[in-house]
Amino acid sequence: MDIFVICILAAVAAVFVVLLKKYNPEIAMLTALITGIIILSVLLTSMSPAIDLIKRLSDLIGDAGKNVAILLKSIGICYICQFSADSCRDAGQGALAGKVELAGKIAVVLLCLPLLEEIINYAVNIIGG
Repeated sequence: MDIFVICILAAVAAVFVVLLKKYNPEIAMLTALITGIIILSVLLTSMSPAIDLIKRLSDLIGDAGKNVAILLKSIGICYICQFSADSCRDAGQGALAGKVELAGKIAVVLLCLPLLEEIINYAVNIIGG
């Protein structure tokens, strides 16, 4: 991943968005959204070796590997919701952005409930109940 290319792409897109916003705000918003999607896809493709390594390591630790999967899914939910909320804010929809963030928080909580149950059961077993 070449972070400098991503930064230059973002800076050039930001200049275009500012210039286009005066004449055609719809195209400016679309330009920002497409640039964000391009950057996100570049980041996801560059992260695939790291994700593969984490999957292999989680396979080595057996049952505890499902906790790593929950962590990775939670991180993914957070990134996707943040990207979506930022796009909504860029479009002037702050209330909608707040709803997306709330949905992401609830999704993470729901995803982590089995892990919480496991922790509580483990604590009860240690206490002897």
